[in-house]
Amino acid sequence: MPEAAANPRQLVTDFYTALAAADTETIVRTVESRFAENAAIEWPPSLPHGGRVEGARRLRAVFVASANPDSPAGAKNLRLVSAIGEGDEVVAWITFDWLQPGSAAPVANQALELWRFSDGMVQEIRAFYWDSDAISAPQPA
Repeated sequence: MPEAAANPRQLVTDFYTALAAADTETIVRTVESRFAENAAIEWPPSLPHGGRVEGARRLRAVFVASANPDSPAGAKNLRLVSAIGEGDEVVAWITFDWLQPGSAAPVANQALELWRFSDGMVQEIRAFYWDSDAISAPQPA
């Protein structure tokens, strides 16, 4: 289904599938066609990478980098467990292994990510982690 015709839940499902597969072409196409110019993502501020990133261009760069399987840090083995919701809000339940910079020991974690849409365009993604302490603590190298 082309991105322009995908309903929000399908778009979220397809997006996580592309992230997990390191399909940067689909990630770029989706951000360019379905993210509002001022779209944002917000991670818990307690995390080293926490805070808010705004702007579709910046988000495109963040998501493309996240999909890089050779990245020395970040979420690895991403899996979408479920996506629920219709209309302007969709919640994604994801699992992943978090790898801190300089560490060789990933930490299993999960998150709920709330996607907000307006007129079919992604406006905001807010991440809620199961255990933000586990992925902010130093990990053995």
